Amino acid sequence: MTLDVWVHGSEGELSGCGSRGLLTGELTAFFASRQCPGSAIRAAMDWALQQARARQAVISGFHSPLEQSVLKVLIAARSPAVVVLARPLQGARLPPEWTEPLAQGNLAVVSHVTTANRLTRQLADARNALAAQLAQKIVVAHVSSGGSLASLLQRWREDGRQVDLLLNCQTATEQGAGGAAFADAGLISQIGL
Repeated sequence: MTLDVWVHGSEGELSGCGSRGLLTGELTAFFASRQCPGSAIRAAMDWALQQARARQAVISGFHSPLEQSVLKVLIAARSPAVVVLARPLQGARLPPEWTEPLAQGNLAVVSHVTTANRLTRQLADARNALAAQLAQKIVVAHVSSGGSLASLLQRWREDGRQVDLLLNCQTATEQGAGGAAFADAGLISQIGL
């Protein structure tokens, strides 16, 4: 896929491809830890379906398994999404399933990283911080205790950002961190779009 790359911002702080207009609308950032209990997975899939029906644009790194499942729902529903990469956009090999949504204007892929490095916690945190910065709202499905997302969540709250939790963190932690995220055909068929 050949990328038609554009630059966003007066300082050129972001490069991107796809629908540049998605960055000027209202964005909701979505995050989930790598391991989530089943209750968080169900809540996130329900939330993703609501966002798809409302055509609410969602921004995220879409890196954790649950975040990836949410992206699959949004793409299947042709709902707007913005993917933030933790690597440079130039030379990036994007998944083939992103080709159609990029061409249709339902997807944008952005990055502020200019040099290729191995994914580190610092790059992942910077990617998530950028997604939160670009969003008007932040939604978190599940936060693993002591993880990097927990640190970011605390920082966002200290900065006065409203963070909506799909589940009560205490309840989710007590239920354990098992389960695998997936977007099954049954959920996607419920979209009804």
